[in-house]
Amino acid sequence: MIRRRTDYDGDFTVFRTFARLGSIFPAHSVFLSQILLRGRISASHKELVIVHVAWRTGCAYEWAHHAHMAGALGITPEQIRAVSTDLPVVDDAKLARLLAAAAVLVDRGHLDEAEWTALSQATSSDQALELCLLVGHFVMVAMTIKSAGVQLEPEFRSTSPEGRS
Repeated sequence: MIRRRTDYDGDFTVFRTFARLGSIFPAHSVFLSQILLRGRISASHKELVIVHVAWRTGCAYEWAHHAHMAGALGITPEQIRAVSTDLPVVDDAKLARLLAAAAVLVDRGHLDEAEWTALSQATSSDQALELCLLVGHFVMVAMTIKSAGVQLEPEFRSTSPEGRS
């Protein structure tokens, strides 16, 4: 699934690392494929949220791969740079609300009632719930990647965000 979306023939370092989880790895892979390929949030919005989460958590590995995947969806380098900031400026009101909520989730770990209501009004309550799972998953992955010292493949190093490890 990931290879198809990235046009990459090699083995991703992160999956070789996660394979060490044994029987947990297939379950994680199923969840990952479901959250990326299904759900109610559009693929382009998901990728931009993931890029933003990766940037906020300082995870160059995740950022480089998902910036690449966003590009494969037709998202421009300018749009990718825009979401790789503290206060992303985007023309899409729904995306702006998703990114704002994602930032709060990364920074504080939850949305308060007003933030949940604002997100649910810009999306739907089901999309808001999905966003929480998406952000939580990629924060977890970023923590694991950085803690385990997963190295970015040489082919992706040129796309790594500046100032991030």
